[in-house]
Amino acid sequence: MGHLLAILLAAQLLACVTPPPPRSSDAEALRALEQALVALPGMPEAQARRIAIAALDVTAELHTRYRPQRPPQFGNMAFHLGLRDRALCCHWAKDLLRELSALELEGVALHWGVAHRGRTFREHSAVVVVPEGARFEEGLVLDAWRNAGHLHFARVDRDRYPWKLHPADEVRHRISCSDGS
Repeated sequence: MGHLLAILLAAQLLACVTPPPPRSSDAEALRALEQALVALPGMPEAQARRIAIAALDVTAELHTRYRPQRPPQFGNMAFHLGLRDRALCCHWAKDLLRELSALELEGVALHWGVAHRGRTFREHSAVVVVPEGARFEEGLVLDAWRNAGHLHFARVDRDRYPWKLHPADEVRHRISCSDGS
């Protein structure tokens, strides 16, 4: 056990710390996210811009707070070893979802998406933006964990993860990570 802990600590120390992600002041990043949101069926343009600005800025703030590393699984190890207080995908999803929910968006629903639910090491969480009247599968995944603090976005039905609506999405304040947060 001692050798394993030493290996994990060495991996943590040698892991690459990621450069800061783009903020909304990065015109190219903002345009790309805004265009992906506007391409969703029924997405109000004004709401797409608000979401894009907030998602990029919140992700950048979380990046500073979480100090993620590549690959993001190193962050998970650091969390489980007590070296980080937040690093899991559910932490990223919960914090991003809370901040986006504060925007009080009209014509748009924000959801807790989960892939591989119940499979301990494969379970993955992210925020899913769905315009009113659209199906969950037509929404856009906002995943800040996958690229170690650099926001990944893709349509649910085109992403590599098999996203589903978390069964507790309606009471998402009760959804907890492995640490109970």
